[in-house]
Amino acid sequence: MIDDLDLDALRRIPRISYYFRYPLQRHDFHALSVRDELKGHYAAKPLYGRLTPKGRVDRSSDYNGDIAALFVPVDAGSAADASVYLTHIAPEHVVFPTGDRNWPAIREAAEDCICNALAR
Repeated sequence: MIDDLDLDALRRIPRISYYFRYPLQRHDFHALSVRDELKGHYAAKPLYGRLTPKGRVDRSSDYNGDIAALFVPVDAGSAADASVYLTHIAPEHVVFPTGDRNWPAIREAAEDCICNALAR
């Protein structure tokens, strides 16, 4: 369960910390249910389209439509049980015209991606 998981341990796993470099908090995660059955919790974020010459994220660039989703199954015993999934939406759907991130579209893309992976 997400409340029992050491969230700091997630950042020590390279496949996770590559996309989620900031400290994750419980409020970053959302429940994922399929047919009213809780499958786990996920966090999602849009990705920028460029890196700086030093290999850092270039936050002056636009989002490229790629979405990273971190999924923690309901029966996860440790951070190692978490998975990272990548998906893509049209770049123009990542932000609203106001410049605010379009969290409903970002989360929907993440949920769809995770559900498709779970169905395999």
